[in-house]
Amino acid sequence: MTASRRAPGPRPCPNGSPTHGRKRASGQARRCPAARGIGDRAERVAALLAQVGLAPSAADRHPRDFSGGQRQRIGIARALAPGPAVLICDEPVSALDVSVQAQVVNLPTGFQERLGPAMVFIAHDLAVVRQVSHRIAEMHRGRIVETGPADDVRDRPARAYTRPLLAAAPVLTPPADTAVAS
Repeated sequence: MTASRRAPGPRPCPNGSPTHGRKRASGQARRCPAARGIGDRAERVAALLAQVGLAPSAADRHPRDFSGGQRQRIGIARALAPGPAVLICDEPVSALDVSVQAQVVNLPTGFQERLGPAMVFIAHDLAVVRQVSHRIAEMHRGRIVETGPADDVRDRPARAYTRPLLAAAPVLTPPADTAVAS
């Protein structure tokens, strides 16, 4: 595949725009060079939807019929359609509730392991960043102020700016004095 076909292209519409017709939410696969015939395209769309945990019948639904988490999954499928070398996830879980966040966060990391694209994960939620990152680059006022392996940045932050950010990240552990009723 040529480099120009693998390069990121413009996103023609916001993810899940309700004004777009059927099969548009995951339609990036139609422009995928690997899918030449109509049958190949339908198979590619079905495969992409299955990879993100959606039924192939989702290709026939209108974007307005999807939940926020499903729209994020479709956005990830669209991003994977051309076989990118780098997958950029910009705040992929910021508007989702916690139960859906975990499902969506696990998708890109699974793709990275199976398909091999590098992943840039941009987020303000350090708990999510720690979960998915091997390396962290922290920015302050548009400049990278700290970078390193995720464990080092989390356990031994080098910059004073990093410490309050880590302290502000919520930790989801029950209080020790909470008794479980039987």
